[in-house]
Amino acid sequence: MKTRFRLNRRTIGLLSLCMLCSLSAIQAQTETTEKMLQSFVDSYKKDHMAHTVTFGIKVGEDWWHVRSQRKQEGYAVGKKKQYTFHNFGPHTVSLHKGKPNKPTWYFHFANKEVLNNIYSKKWTASTASAKSFGSDVVGLNIRDMKGYKSGIQEDALAYEVMEHFWKKDAVEITYFTRDASLPTHGVDHVGLYTMKDKRIGWFSIGPEQAANTERGLDKGQVPNLFIITKGKGRAELGEGVVELEPGMSIFIGPYVKHVIYNPYDEPLEGILVLFGDNSDYVFGKSYMDLLEDQHKFYGDYDKSLER
Repeated sequence: MKTRFRLNRRTIGLLSLCMLCSLSAIQAQTETTEKMLQSFVDSYKKDHMAHTVTFGIKVGEDWWHVRSQRKQEGYAVGKKKQYTFHNFGPHTVSLHKGKPNKPTWYFHFANKEVLNNIYSKKWTASTASAKSFGSDVVGLNIRDMKGYKSGIQEDALAYEVMEHFWKKDAVEITYFTRDASLPTHGVDHVGLYTMKDKRIGWFSIGPEQAANTERGLDKGQVPNLFIITKGKGRAELGEGVVELEPGMSIFIGPYVKHVIYNPYDEPLEGILVLFGDNSDYVFGKSYMDLLEDQHKFYGDYDKSLER
């Protein structure tokens, strides 16, 4: 008895998509470093989130640098032309071989394979750079050149450049699956968006896995918001234990214990919003101090509009 297979348009479309994905991965392996970097430069010229900045790129032991000059033009809108909107781009962005002329910060890819994985959209840059501790070895690091010292302001700029320079699509779409993840904090993680004051990621905790069990990870200086989307789990939150299930969110304030376990047979998955970088709050200021400073900024800005 013969089995007959009939391919409909949807099946053919899925097969074609798989073939294109495979070809894209193969092509990424054969592209030169310069061609891959140039493709990111070309897309950044049209990015509405581009910055005026110069930064280095080191792939293995090979150096490059990028110079970017943002272009924006304001125009008046509203019945009385009382509001201002902006047009962005095309920006002036160029790629150069060698180190930057002046010491600055740079993206360090451990090797070309890491760059390939970001170029072919296997990983996001924020996924490749995610760490549990500063000493962790990862595929992509943001480092300072010799003779340069980044502060919190430079870190914030570097995160924003990382999020947009290393994504080539006009609408930045990120796919989160276990296959696209890397381990951090004891879970599989995909970085969705990283800024200095907000880090958003997808997490997956497999059966018998746990998050934040290591000393120093079970409490943080900044709030966390967990949104459970799939599976079941259990969490030690403060002094109690909570059963986790889809359709619930958990907000955890600074210095509140949070350890998450998965004693079940399927992965526990969800979205995590981390409201800042813990390392910024170990030198005196607290997260609440930052909020008070922000409130003052908003007040001063509001007064400036009345003048």
